[in-house]
Amino acid sequence: MKTMFKLLPIVLLVLLVSCKKQLDINIDPVQPVTTTPSLRLPAILGNMAYHLYSHARYSSYHSFYITSRYNTSKIEALWNYNDVTRLGAWRWHYFDVGSNCRGMIERSESDGANNYKGVGKIMLAFSYLTATDSFGDMPFKEAYSGSYNPKYDTQQEVYAGIVSLLNEGIEDLNRSGASDPTMNATADLIYQGNLNKWKSFAEAVRARLLLHTANFDGGYDAVLSTVNASLTGFSDAVLKYPESPTRDWEKNMWGPSIPNPQWNFADIVNILNTSVSTDLFMKYLTVGDPGLNYDPRLYKLTSPGVKGAYNGARLSEGLVVPNWPTVPGTVAPTMDDFANLYNGYWTKDGSPFPYILKEELYFIKAEAAFYKNDNVTALAAYREGVKLNMQRLGITEGEIGSFLSSSKIKQDASLLTISDILVQKYVALYLQSETWVDMRRHGYSTEAYPGIYYPARVLTEWGGRWIQRLPYDNQTEYIYNPQEMARLGATSRSWVFTPVWWADRSTLKN
Repeated sequence: MKTMFKLLPIVLLVLLVSCKKQLDINIDPVQPVTTTPSLRLPAILGNMAYHLYSHARYSSYHSFYITSRYNTSKIEALWNYNDVTRLGAWRWHYFDVGSNCRGMIERSESDGANNYKGVGKIMLAFSYLTATDSFGDMPFKEAYSGSYNPKYDTQQEVYAGIVSLLNEGIEDLNRSGASDPTMNATADLIYQGNLNKWKSFAEAVRARLLLHTANFDGGYDAVLSTVNASLTGFSDAVLKYPESPTRDWEKNMWGPSIPNPQWNFADIVNILNTSVSTDLFMKYLTVGDPGLNYDPRLYKLTSPGVKGAYNGARLSEGLVVPNWPTVPGTVAPTMDDFANLYNGYWTKDGSPFPYILKEELYFIKAEAAFYKNDNVTALAAYREGVKLNMQRLGITEGEIGSFLSSSKIKQDASLLTISDILVQKYVALYLQSETWVDMRRHGYSTEAYPGIYYPARVLTEWGGRWIQRLPYDNQTEYIYNPQEMARLGATSRSWVFTPVWWADRSTLKN
């Protein structure tokens, strides 16, 4: 009997451990809990396109590319995010891209896959840069720690973390060898396993990052050396969708079928069907020379409307066109008086989706050289950026030559201005969220963007301030991390008008 009681605790312990293993709902004995990097990478690359789109879906309205036909639209016209219940861009970084990058990095370490580990770190850095440039401060050091309320790092700290990820990613790629698992076109949808191209892409991400702070940290030399290093081996980072897609997840999110994959958030489907080009965008695409009324890219970025007209509406004011005739009997503008925003180069269901394009690197080089007072280098890079973009869109060489010699493009380095560079970059990066970064860095100044104006319908509550960031996701951050929201001031109705770090520090504002 004494022996029985001595053994009972041991038996109970074994039974408890056994039951725990059998009843653990977090472990499926049949389904794997991890997967090979070759199966994880395509999801990361596909999700990154959705992530980039989820930022551009909003920034394209804030950066004057397009405006809603409705002058009461809360976000697009009034700049009022206070009733938004989900901000999918936050999730696309932390869950869809970031967690998969982390998973691939961890599995790559155990598999000895330096190629996949390096690409994973570079993509995680790119995703972080995309997110922080819209949101500002965000969890980095405590992200993926299992905490529901991680501490938010300053954007400056996040930038430092991104640089570390880029450095580590390049080091991993340099260590890659014949023993690494195969990375082919099936796994790598961007560079088909070419690690030198991935290293050039990492330097392109770094060049974009350095440009954001160069004006206040004396970093233009670093920008130029980095962008030149990237250009030596750079190929466009573009995700290609099927030309004739049938399923939503095969389609570009800007497409006319308004794709809405099952895992998507309802707040980020496109509304190009109720949007039109702005008057500022049309001003930048208007040349007005004999025989050259418009920049030929206009016809590639949009498609003709019912009337074949190319008007531009005032941002936030609905279908209000400057100088539209108001004599009795004149009909007010309708959607038929504007270009169709669908089926342009970037807005078909089967359009490619850009990560970073080669022309952006030339515009980065042009801006850095301009602020270094090297106008000769700036002029050459600016013109090369325009040329590359026109070639991409399928403009003929004759048309490219005519445009490059037109009044729209500077011929003399001594006459080059910052607006020449930024306006052409604006056209080349059509619908990309990086344009919003440029506008905020330059304080929405008329020196940088001639003709820009404060939207008339924006709520007077904002006191004439320009929109500066996206709000954090209501259904995660404000519920699970209220102390950090309060500490940052993110509970204020006007939080989106608080400049992010590099915009607040910028010396480029008027």
